[in-house]
Amino acid sequence: MMPARLLFVPVSGSAGSGEVQRCRLLASALHARAPEIESHFLLAAGTQDPGFPTEWLPASPTRSPGEVSAAIRALRPAVVVFDGNARVESLRAARDAGARNVLVSSRPSARQRGLRGRRMALLDEHWFVGADLLGAADWRERWALKRNPRVAIHRYATMFAPPTALEPLRARFGLGDAPYAVVSTGGGEHPGAADRFGTIATLLARDGLTTLAIATPAQAPALDVGALPNAELMASLAGARIAVLAGGSLLVQALALGTPVLASALQSEQEHRVRWLAKSGAVRDATHASPEHVAAMARALAGDDAARAALIDGAQMLGLRNGLDEAVERLRSLAS
Repeated sequence: MMPARLLFVPVSGSAGSGEVQRCRLLASALHARAPEIESHFLLAAGTQDPGFPTEWLPASPTRSPGEVSAAIRALRPAVVVFDGNARVESLRAARDAGARNVLVSSRPSARQRGLRGRRMALLDEHWFVGADLLGAADWRERWALKRNPRVAIHRYATMFAPPTALEPLRARFGLGDAPYAVVSTGGGEHPGAADRFGTIATLLARDGLTTLAIATPAQAPALDVGALPNAELMASLAGARIAVLAGGSLLVQALALGTPVLASALQSEQEHRVRWLAKSGAVRDATHASPEHVAAMARALAGDDAARAALIDGAQMLGLRNGLDEAVERLRSLAS
């Protein structure tokens, strides 16, 4: 009997990287719990190798629907996970190949596209991933489900690997027992993001606060540690006194871990999320501040116990939790 095959088709090769990272995380967790299920990827050429069998596309799956359809017909997976990629042609190819379709939407605009009639008719499950997507169903969702009652909707605040032990990381980075900050864009290639966050990390470190710049090039005395595996990244965030982050998936992961965050959005949907979280008392919004001002805000927050506690309480009130285990069990069930 052939092993069940699961195919991940995230948006790739564009400014954001959250979709690819989320699918890699799901595939790794699934392999650890159900090694009999084979995970494969379809990714744009130039995307970081996910560590699983991969078919390389000439562009992001949203721009390569013909190649995506051909790969699905060749691989004949039991389940296809489309993350941020909801092309009707690709969804139909998976359905025609006998696969079950899961669409992951992590942005409000992607959620709305995924709720449209032709897409919903081709789905088995639609997952909403994000703190701002946890609310009750609106009229669009209720209407979409009325027309397609067989589609299962699942909501997850975030997904991340369980953090590793922090002490080995402290030793590796030479942190000792000192409090430290984390500064990171969260990956991706947003124009100007590396310079902005690198400058913030450098200024914050020069002001006397030990600062880890993660996946964000920075100058000494900031500690430029490069990219980290997700479990080490989560440990670094969980142990940080504060974090300065963009408005993507890493922000919600940090809030779920109880890290006080100063957030600086990199594009319009991130800005909407950051404003909403700031109004909820869960983050400080530094989107339109200069790097110098952001560094000053971060230094002040690091020294203000009451302000940090208030942010932690605000995030806890949102009920954010890690949905990785539940999501992996959903995939196991669909592939069986």
